[in-house]
Amino acid sequence: MRKILAAFDGTKYSEGASKYAIELAKASNSLLVGVFIQDMRYVNYTYAYAWDQPFIDFGTVEQSQQEDVEKIKLNTSLFRQACDAKSIRYKVHLDKGVPLQELLKESAFADLIVIDSHTGFFSLGNEAPNTFIKDLLIDSHCPVLIVPHEYSFFDNVVLCYDGSPSSVYATKMFSYLFPELNELPTTVVSVNDKTSNHLTEGWNYKDLVHVHYKNAEFEVLNGKPEEELIKYLKTRSTNSIVVMGAYGRNALSRLFHQSVSNKVIKELNMPVFITHQ
Repeated sequence: MRKILAAFDGTKYSEGASKYAIELAKASNSLLVGVFIQDMRYVNYTYAYAWDQPFIDFGTVEQSQQEDVEKIKLNTSLFRQACDAKSIRYKVHLDKGVPLQELLKESAFADLIVIDSHTGFFSLGNEAPNTFIKDLLIDSHCPVLIVPHEYSFFDNVVLCYDGSPSSVYATKMFSYLFPELNELPTTVVSVNDKTSNHLTEGWNYKDLVHVHYKNAEFEVLNGKPEEELIKYLKTRSTNSIVVMGAYGRNALSRLFHQSVSNKVIKELNMPVFITHQ
């Protein structure tokens, strides 16, 4: 049994994130916690001007807060109904404050966060992934599953392996969290920048994979890792889940892994499981 968080902007319910989280919780007999976060930062910016001096318009603040409360009440009700329909164990947490801080605190006591790739809490611009998601991936205390806005459950696994400790760690963490999924068709994809079928630490890694994944095969590509990985994943069906070790706290490894992970999230409409050591 695990503890899975389904994280929401409290005022914007994501049916996709809810469905992914519920199906995972049901498959693994886990406790699902719906975390509905009310962003309180806007209180600092809601003001009017009187005699050329800014002052907080408490009437506007109170009205905005009440509107948020009503939206959150509706969204938690939708979440409860969805969980009841699947007969899973669940709880609801209502968090108020700075969204990233609230979710990071929750992550320290969870096994996995499931979150919609569009969740942004007033993020500016159309960048994908947005700043909120990037910061969450860097600092989360547990693995994160970034899911598409539209639900399409996966029936196969793609393990991205580049020989780094973080990619090995991701391979292990996904299997530890969801041993129930170890019989799904699984493909390990690795990219060499030279013409070679060599897999870094191949024997050791293959031993690990075969212990945890019952139906695994290996695909070695040649070319620029960032380009070839994206090209390969685009040939996969949307029913794949991508497992990546990324966003490591080491500055040098982070530079490459962030770039690849960001592109996968931005360009592919499939769930991405990301973790770091």
